Amino acid sequence: MANYYLLCLLALFPVFSMKVTVMIIIAFTVVSVLSGLIWGLEKIEKKQVREAVLLLSPFILIFIRTAVMDRSDSALFVLETSLSLFAFPLAFFLSPLRIRKEQLDRVNLLFCLATIFTILFAQVKAAFTFSKLIGIDKSWHNVSDMLHDPTFPFQFRTLFEEYVNMHPTYAGIFLGITILLLLDRFFKGFDENRFGKGVNLLILFAIVLSVFMQGMLASRTPILATLLCAGLLFFIHQRRKRTAIMVLVLMFILSLIMIWKVPYFSSRFKEISVSNTKIAEGDQDNSVNIRAGIFHCSSKIIKENWLFGVGPGNIRTELNNCYTSISKEDYIKNNYNTHNQFMDFWAGLGILGPISLLLILIYISYKSVRQKNPLVLCIALFFLISMQTENVLNRQNGIVVFAYFISLYFFTPGIKDEQKSD
Repeated sequence: MANYYLLCLLALFPVFSMKVTVMIIIAFTVVSVLSGLIWGLEKIEKKQVREAVLLLSPFILIFIRTAVMDRSDSALFVLETSLSLFAFPLAFFLSPLRIRKEQLDRVNLLFCLATIFTILFAQVKAAFTFSKLIGIDKSWHNVSDMLHDPTFPFQFRTLFEEYVNMHPTYAGIFLGITILLLLDRFFKGFDENRFGKGVNLLILFAIVLSVFMQGMLASRTPILATLLCAGLLFFIHQRRKRTAIMVLVLMFILSLIMIWKVPYFSSRFKEISVSNTKIAEGDQDNSVNIRAGIFHCSSKIIKENWLFGVGPGNIRTELNNCYTSISKEDYIKNNYNTHNQFMDFWAGLGILGPISLLLILIYISYKSVRQKNPLVLCIALFFLISMQTENVLNRQNGIVVFAYFISLYFFTPGIKDEQKSD
């Protein structure tokens, strides 16, 4: 039972600081490995061993690249940051814990509550701070002026990060997964008549609140990934497919109206255009055309080092060297990464880097389809989309949430066993 209680505590990691989270990860891993070595080895199947190797492959590549070719401080830092990619697969693989369906629901609910509480606290605190800046002799005369100010989303995101020590993009990813978990629970509640109206309304309120909070963060890719994956989850759960399509079209139209007409969102999304793909120069930069230069330099590094990469610890140096030839004042001061997880792995680890990551997402998607678990499919798709514009696995917050959920659903035989017994 210690494994399960530690898993419940681990599911609350959005509330904890990263230092506390690391301590809980270590405790969970040690207990899981020791209990697995004592009681669980005979229950391990060959298929699970292959799955474990697949899931460990990104960390193995990082470890080999660092240990053999690059032992610089920056490379060792990347290795240390990536330890969750080793700890979670190992812990879930060796753990003798057999998670039942209701236990998994409870663990997921704890993650949702922790995410909502943490982000809501920071956003309310930020909103209270901004309320003091509204008035005749203040920064904004009224709320409308504040929301129409194109700099307000950036200021809100900056203040949010100060309060909760979490980048808004990662907070948006946490909320996206929370929305998917709650939606799946909501749909199953109706299909199986598991919950009363009061519980369903409470879940629906939590979903609406999470959507609102994600909107306030104004992180474009997590919002789009959530819309697409939530739509897919709804379509799969909805038995009347024509009705589902009509609802999804309506949701798409409403989303477009909100994105382009609501001032808070439009200032972020209107940066996206075909004409805004020129590499930033001077003071003409924004968050979209800056990425044109990032893509140019990332592609250049990959083209020149496509087989073995430059090493995880050397990516920033190589990028900065390239940025200098484009526009030093726009790029060097912010030390931009590749803003694409697959390009980052390719630039640092060579061709095997993105292949290993892609195989993990493809395999867990395939497994979820076979087990008829659309939630896992949507979570894998959510990560796939998020990784197109963000280096999700460059920070501890991203590595922990990815390694935790992917490992959890890789090695949770309780779900599969229950389906077989049915």
